[in-house]
Amino acid sequence: MNAPALFPRFLVICSVILIIAGVAQVFVRPRGERETPLQKIVNRATITALVSLAFGIAGLLCGFGVFKLPRF
Repeated sequence: MNAPALFPRFLVICSVILIIAGVAQVFVRPRGERETPLQKIVNRATITALVSLAFGIAGLLCGFGVFKLPRF
């Protein structure tokens, strides 16, 4: 197999890993005793999880061919 044929599969596999990591990070993050709802949303772990989910979903869509990557 050549590299261009393997690239979509690579994107799908990496994106699934990013999505799983983002979801797991939301559930495993350390919580304070008296966290307000705002503190639950605006913290480093939640923002990192949202970025992981966003890049994972974008990569998944690129891997499935919904979005085309630019050719240079």
